[in-house]
Amino acid sequence: MLWVEVAHRIEASAERVWELVGDFAGDVLTRGYVAKVETRGRGVGALRTYHLDPAIGAGSVVERLIELDEVERVIAYDMVDYGPLPWADYGGRIKVAPAGPQACVVTLRTHFFPLNSEQGEELSRLSRGNIETYFSNLRAALRL
Repeated sequence: MLWVEVAHRIEASAERVWELVGDFAGDVLTRGYVAKVETRGRGVGALRTYHLDPAIGAGSVVERLIELDEVERVIAYDMVDYGPLPWADYGGRIKVAPAGPQACVVTLRTHFFPLNSEQGEELSRLSRGNIETYFSNLRAALRL
């Protein structure tokens, strides 16, 4: 299993950041690698379909919300339909932790098994690139 882990300090309150990060149905933070988001259900067990941006490929994937903790500001999901992507057991977890009253640290972790062990480095780069796009989108949404 490969892990991609990234943390950034964000100069906005944890509460303000969580409003965006904790929105399982949101489409603002995934711009650039997801063209459209569709959701079914609410709360833990809800499904979201990510229609992939043509920049990273065609098709779609489906993720299930497995954790949503409003107190600890944690959201976690597992991919349940991989679509065209060449990995298995993909999951992610995002945590927003206060860093004083006007800042926070956002930690985003993904894990997966590449279907072809030779693609591990390439898939890690893809995941890391999507995560960095996510953080850029977060800063833009917060106007930082």
